[in-house]
Amino acid sequence: MGDTMAEDGRASGVWSRPLVRAGLVVGAGALAGLAVEFHWLGWTSFPGNSCGGRYRPCPEGTTPTLILAFLFTFAGAVGLVAAVAAFHRIRPGRAVPGALAAAGVLIALWPGWQAYLWMRGPVLDRAWQAGADRPASVRGVGAWAVGEDAETVVRARTDALVAYDSGTGDRGWVLRAPVRESVCAMSERIVDGIGLVAFARNEKPCDAVWGVDVRSGRKVWERNITGVTPGPHQGGGGLLSADAGVAVALGEHAVHGYGLTDGAVRWTAKPVPAGTGADDDVECEPVTAATAGGTTTVVVSCAGYDGFHSAYLLSLDTAAGKELGRRELPVESHLSSAAVLSAEPFTLLVQESDERGLAAVLAYGAPDDPKREPVTIPLTADEEDLAVTGFAPRFAARPVFRTVVADGNLIVAAAKPGSDSPERVAAYSLDDGRRRWHADLGTGVAALAPVGPDRVAVLGDSQRLWTLTTDDGTRVGEEDGITVRDVSLKLDSGPQLVRAGDGWVLVNADGDTYPPVLGVSP
Repeated sequence: MGDTMAEDGRASGVWSRPLVRAGLVVGAGALAGLAVEFHWLGWTSFPGNSCGGRYRPCPEGTTPTLILAFLFTFAGAVGLVAAVAAFHRIRPGRAVPGALAAAGVLIALWPGWQAYLWMRGPVLDRAWQAGADRPASVRGVGAWAVGEDAETVVRARTDALVAYDSGTGDRGWVLRAPVRESVCAMSERIVDGIGLVAFARNEKPCDAVWGVDVRSGRKVWERNITGVTPGPHQGGGGLLSADAGVAVALGEHAVHGYGLTDGAVRWTAKPVPAGTGADDDVECEPVTAATAGGTTTVVVSCAGYDGFHSAYLLSLDTAAGKELGRRELPVESHLSSAAVLSAEPFTLLVQESDERGLAAVLAYGAPDDPKREPVTIPLTADEEDLAVTGFAPRFAARPVFRTVVADGNLIVAAAKPGSDSPERVAAYSLDDGRRRWHADLGTGVAALAPVGPDRVAVLGDSQRLWTLTTDDGTRVGEEDGITVRDVSLKLDSGPQLVRAGDGWVLVNADGDTYPPVLGVSP
């Protein structure tokens, strides 16, 4: 009995010490501070003040944050009342316990913030958005990223080119289209600070080609050609390209080469059908082209009075326009669509007008072996359907495809059989056409973009951003993707995703209902 009473006495003595009771007040204040902090962080973390469900998920950690907020509310309130009452027994007054509780609140703020960040995981917040397009009748038709880290994004709309600062969204230079003419074609990339853009009148060919200094927005040169009219489902992609100091423009029955910096005429090549005699009535039209490694590869379609004749790939020396060779395309009817997905290695999307004809991606991995057949990756197969593009290009002058060619693979959005939405990303080998890997995301793929030499970024309709390795599809970073907050009502059905420094820029075609351009950052 004596020992027990002695132990109780020592215990009672410990809890009656002023420093211990002061510590209890500080600890209870810390719990109350965590409750307030977690309530604030939890409720304000909702994108657009609401979240939940498949297409508007809450950031990771929202649920545990709110659960802890309520637990800390109860524990902090009870603990603070009990601790202050116990402190009053040895030192009456309100000032000291109030100060101790406030100290506890302040002490808890930093650890609470770090705990919240750990539970929430990384997010991207909307940093800025550009004002709506005016007049509202114009539409975005393409975009360029300027600089190594895309410090500037140039958005082309039907009536002008507009430059935006990727970090702040500030609007820079504006280059207006000619009166009554619209932007109809853009080069795929910028070379030596020069981008190529073409203009056309209503339902007329792209016949006015400009070389534009994308750093200043100045028109460097202009050439008028007998142009071609872009196909209704193809847009102006591939009508302009540049490399090795030469600007290449596709015209009616001809391919033109100009000096990239001065627009001086370099050469003109006129595609002709193979053979003579019976083919004298056949005319050949360049459809799309890409330039890389000193070679320009042109898709050519030939037709006569009785309809389709042939189609082939024409290789030209970019510097001189000299023909280097040609390859027949494995088609037997008119091309309803032809688009270059990659200039090097040359990868081509082809769809015939014949419903039983070719609808595939053709990979030419051996350009030095003209006898080798291209690797064929069908757009539809037993396992899945490839969602390379929609029915019509969202960006008419420079179409955006949900594909990336990297690491010897075609990485593309795909839909399971019977699904209306592409909810997976698949990689097909350019060497043999076999599927190497796929990643099911559980949400529609809105955009794909390369991130360095061996990574690809995937933006989902659920406002999640994944990073996948190109060789095996491993998810890098967050398994469930980074949450992109407060953009669910800011994106149209096919935005362009551009990596810009530590963040991203999203470009919309519809710049009236949605912001033309917006930036997200950590």
